[in-house]
Amino acid sequence: MKFKNKILVLIVLIIFSVTGSASAATLEEVSNELVCQCGCTLILTNCNHSGCGVAVPMRKIISEKLSNGETKKQIIAYFVSQYGEAVLASPAKKGFNLTVWILPFLGIIVGGGIITLIILVWVKRRRQTLAYEGADEIQTEIDDKYEKIFDREFKDFE
Repeated sequence: MKFKNKILVLIVLIIFSVTGSASAATLEEVSNELVCQCGCTLILTNCNHSGCGVAVPMRKIISEKLSNGETKKQIIAYFVSQYGEAVLASPAKKGFNLTVWILPFLGIIVGGGIITLIILVWVKRRRQTLAYEGADEIQTEIDDKYEKIFDREFKDFE
């Protein structure tokens, strides 16, 4: 009975240690959310300027804040307060930025709907034209006219 309790405690500890390490932010995770402010417009993780005067201190601040136990959201909020929303690698999905995220997809859907409606109207008009009572006679006259033009052009070509 005691052996089963030890196994149960061990399993619980393993589960808590795995979930605890998975939720802890790393320097790379936080750096991937921020843009270097030196003007290179690269993600902070990818800033490749040797001894960059901005990236190195930003990474140092992130490391310090992580060691102090701050969360990823708190660190990002700190940098947004320092540099504004320009520091974010992707704009926040709220307010006007949400509109910017949604508008392209909405435009594609509306545009596709308009194109579909136009095509349906064209098809309907074409069917109505062909269903017209004298449509076969008119089409025959048009075909004869163009056939005569083709024959004349073909003779001139030879």
